[in-house]
Amino acid sequence: MSGPPPPGTDGSALADSEGAPDVEAIVAELQAEVMRKRAAGAYPADLLERLHTEFHPDERLEPPEVRVLVESARPLQSTRPVVGGAIVFGKRVVRRLLAWYIAPIAQDQTRFNLAILRELRALEERVARLEDSRLAEPEKGTRPRAHR
Repeated sequence: MSGPPPPGTDGSALADSEGAPDVEAIVAELQAEVMRKRAAGAYPADLLERLHTEFHPDERLEPPEVRVLVESARPLQSTRPVVGGAIVFGKRVVRRLLAWYIAPIAQDQTRFNLAILRELRALEERVARLEDSRLAEPEKGTRPRAHR
């Protein structure tokens, strides 16, 4: 991430004596810039209001676990009254001819979906722990340093 420092800075506060990024200085600088823009009215009021509301997933949606499993075969049917049986038979033949190709793709997609879901759940737990710890700690003027 080389290049010119952000506007309004000389870049000296962005790195420590060893050249590593000074996270606290960067955060403080960003917070100051946001406060300046907020005071100048650069952010719409509805955006600021939305930023202060807690995030709650839409409870009406079904959980992602419902869609994790990808099946290579689905029920076959036809709505055609006279030739429906022949159509279903033809679909079954095509399905059997392509099963060697489709089944591994469906299995790979299912494994990927499961891996993503595990990571999603781990992130949800991490966010919950961070929110709990943030609520448990009194407000401080300093932020914890990032791990290096």
